[in-house]
Amino acid sequence: MKKNNWIPIFTSIFLFVILGLIYDSNMIRSLDDSAFKFFEFIRTDALDSFCYFLRDFGSSKMYLTFAVIVLVYSIIRKRIWTGLSLIITLLTARVVVSFLKDLYERPRPSSMYYVESGFSFPSGHAVMATAFFLTLGFILIVIQPAMMKHKKMIQFIVLLMIFLISMSRIYLHVHHFSDIIAGWLVGYVWYSICKNVFINLHERKQL
Repeated sequence: MKKNNWIPIFTSIFLFVILGLIYDSNMIRSLDDSAFKFFEFIRTDALDSFCYFLRDFGSSKMYLTFAVIVLVYSIIRKRIWTGLSLIITLLTARVVVSFLKDLYERPRPSSMYYVESGFSFPSGHAVMATAFFLTLGFILIVIQPAMMKHKKMIQFIVLLMIFLISMSRIYLHVHHFSDIIAGWLVGYVWYSICKNVFINLHERKQL
């Protein structure tokens, strides 16, 4: 099992810190406004329904439900550490999101299509989708080695789901585009850290 390289992890942390410092700049505001205008231009009733579905599908409750199912399957496959890693990654990612939102206290867009509570930066949906699907893609191959031959397809589906759920947040005007970028960075970092820790523990026979 290959660990994630620490260089992109630290690079992602650096980029997040920089984005946290400049998200209120004219350049980032212009980028955020452009993203809103694009989705306003393509808005349809069908896309509204699809994005509301993605909002619910990408909730923490849904991820934890799937994680429990994976845990049961991992026990059957005698790879319980993989199921535990997914659940722990999700629960701790939720704590990280709450901490960062309270730290930055960035208000949500004033043009929200529905009322969403809490702060905006980083996007919790983007963080959780990134952490969940990247971890899920990794452990599926560990639990079921035969899926290695479908690795590229799994990676494509993982990235597609992260992208769709994240973009739905901009479409619904509950997050700025910069919130989404920040969410991707945080989600990737947390997934990588948790993955490396669990691989270390497993290799040392501590898990």
